[in-house]
Amino acid sequence: MPCLTLAPPIEVLLVDDQRAILAGVTALIESGGPAMRVAARATCARQALDLACSIQPDVIVLDVDLGGEDGLALIPRIHAGCNARIVVFTGLATADIRARALRLGACDVISKAASGSELLAAIHAATNFPD
Repeated sequence: MPCLTLAPPIEVLLVDDQRAILAGVTALIESGGPAMRVAARATCARQALDLACSIQPDVIVLDVDLGGEDGLALIPRIHAGCNARIVVFTGLATADIRARALRLGACDVISKAASGSELLAAIHAATNFPD
């Protein structure tokens, strides 16, 4: 009889200054079964950097505006201490924001107006993003 092994879940760090968004995205991810799980949540840049370096998540879902802090400026700082793929999740999904996020090393930009399935698909795709 073949031995079936389950892949470990995708570990996700959520970074958003709005607790309602964190709660909603956490519920969305947890409703998807064992394929991914929220490893931690951060509400500011300092907390995000500390958690990214300490837990080493697979994917970070990062908001652009962290209560006046520039979330995109975190991308190179996160990459300096963590190999996580970054999906920018924002209400400010303009062409300029998208271009800047990708140039800084994000693998995708998803609008907060997108469907939950689009965000989940972006998180899954991020784990296959080339180095």
